[in-house]
Amino acid sequence: MSSIRPLTREDLPAVASLYERVARSGGATPPAPLAGYLERLCLDAVWADPDIPPLVAEGGDGAIIGFLGSYPRRVRLDGRALRVGCSGHLVAEPSNPGIGALLTRTYMQGPQDLTITDGATDYMRQIWRTLRGRVRTAPSFGWYRVLRPTSTVASLLGDRGRPVPGPLRSVGGGLDALARRVPRIGARPAPPQDPDVTAEPLTVEALVEQTSSAPRHWRLHPDYDERYLTGLFAELDAVVPVRGEVLRRLVRGRNGRVLGWYVAFVPTGGIAQVQQLAATGPDPGPVLDHLIAEADARGAAAVAGRLEPSLADAVRRRRCLIRSSAWALVDSDDTGVLAALDADDTLLTRLDGEWWMGHHLLWREREAA
Repeated sequence: MSSIRPLTREDLPAVASLYERVARSGGATPPAPLAGYLERLCLDAVWADPDIPPLVAEGGDGAIIGFLGSYPRRVRLDGRALRVGCSGHLVAEPSNPGIGALLTRTYMQGPQDLTITDGATDYMRQIWRTLRGRVRTAPSFGWYRVLRPTSTVASLLGDRGRPVPGPLRSVGGGLDALARRVPRIGARPAPPQDPDVTAEPLTVEALVEQTSSAPRHWRLHPDYDERYLTGLFAELDAVVPVRGEVLRRLVRGRNGRVLGWYVAFVPTGGIAQVQQLAATGPDPGPVLDHLIAEADARGAAAVAGRLEPSLADAVRRRRCLIRSSAWALVDSDDTGVLAALDADDTLLTRLDGEWWMGHHLLWREREAA
């Protein structure tokens, strides 16, 4: 008979081994840094909360047969502080198929005001719906502003582990150059830049300053502080080898007025992935246009992001492509919190979830070499 309990440091080698075997290479020996990475994110994070711990499932013989990561967050709704449990990176012994549901149920029954996950598979969606969790419909879709169509197709194939056809590699650049001359959906360069719009590096201090005035723009928003953001920015930099360069920009308009900001991964020649894009006014378009231009200048194949309610109109007006993405799931006993999540004055993005982490991606290039 299995039991569910909080993760301890002594469990980390066994959890890393299980994670390697089930979610990464399939081998029995994890890379040396994996246990430390899990320790840093699950046990030593600035907002780690002993009341909302990562969980393990222990078999009758004491062996670890399941693991569920926990990454607590803090948000405010109409000024009220809320604790958020971000659930992620579930692994379980294939011979114990019910363990995933047991871990998830235990986690959702914790003391947090809101439980979220933003990288969920169809299997996880089924578990959450069985446990009466909910799907955030719009953020379960993604938008794509394609800049170089052939390179976009090649990137999508590579991301899915499929081989990229030789002809696509050899003539891709020429096809992209031709396609960019045709003003059609999915074959356009970045929009022309407004000369009044400029950008500067988004620092920890600048983001704290902007979110301190968040109630003027959003009912529900992250409750960032400098210690948390310093750690978060360091973790974003740690996954640059597999996610690409991190662009963090504070965008200003005429007379230096702050229009908003963005954080995105921009891999060379790949698809830029937006982690957070926020506007201090009703129209995020100028901030989105600046990001698209920056990514285009770096040779990105496309810019992609989660379809946040606040961005729906802006991406529609720019004729972005919409396609299914990882499931964004939530659970709360507070109907007011659930209602706020679907509103366009909510700022809760990939940056506040687990999508950007690199448990399953880091160290692969080193291992392949």
